[in-house]
This record gives sequence, C-alpha cells and structure tokens, in this order.
Amino acid sequence: MGFFKDINKLQKQGKEMSKNFDPGQQARDATERMKAMNEQFAAANAAAAAPPEDAVDASAQVVSVGMTSGMMNMDAILPVELLVTQPGMPPIPVSATLVVPMASLARVQAGATLPVKMSKSNPSAVSVNWAAVV
Repeated sequence: MGFFKDINKLQKQGKEMSKNFDPGQQARDATERMKAMNEQFAAANAAAAAPPEDAVDASAQVVSVGMTSGMMNMDAILPVELLVTQPGMPPIPVSATLVVPMASLARVQAGATLPVKMSKSNPSAVSVNWAAVV
C-alpha cells in the first residue's frame, strides 16, 4: 500500500508545482539570457578580431569566478570578474563571460593572472590567450 501512497503524494506535489509554472515566462527569461550571452561573446570576438592597431596585449588578474553557466563544445562557460592591467595605464575592472577550454580550467581561479588582448576603443572587450604561458 505504501507504493500507491507515494505515487499519490508525487501527483499532489506535481500539481502544486505546476500552479506556479509559466512556460511563457521561462521562454522570455531564456531569450534574455541568450541575448546577454551573445553580447558578451560579441565583445570577446571584437577583442580577438580587433585590428592590430586597436588590440593591446595586457594581463588580467582574476578577481572572482562564478558557477558554470553552460558548455560550448565541451568547454565550460564561466562568468568572471577581471582586473585588466597594461603598461602605463591604471587597472580596468572588466566583467566577462569566458569559454574556458577544459585543459585550462585550473588556470581560472581568484588571484590567477591570464594573458589577454584588450581593445583600446572598447576596454570591456577582452579575449584570453589560452595558448600563452604566464
């Protein structure tokens, strides 16, 4: 008799959860998250594809790392806060979402320094050079 009681309990819990479920709102939220992620990827691509006179080699200290927000081609997508420094300029705080290769995940931790390219015209556009050794 306990099995059927548990099934009844699960059905009641399912009905309770579905009262507050709005698939339309979840789709709108997902669309907004996708739009924000696309903007951050566009900024990273802008830094990587910047003309040579606009791209600046710099280093970035990782201030904080958020939880993985997804995967792309088996690489983690991480929100990070960086402090970007370049010679002769004050440090610039940058918030970015990085696609981190699995082999480089250990390099992304608070206090670590990463080699980056930064756009002079758009300082928030930062691209990490994962192949470079720090």
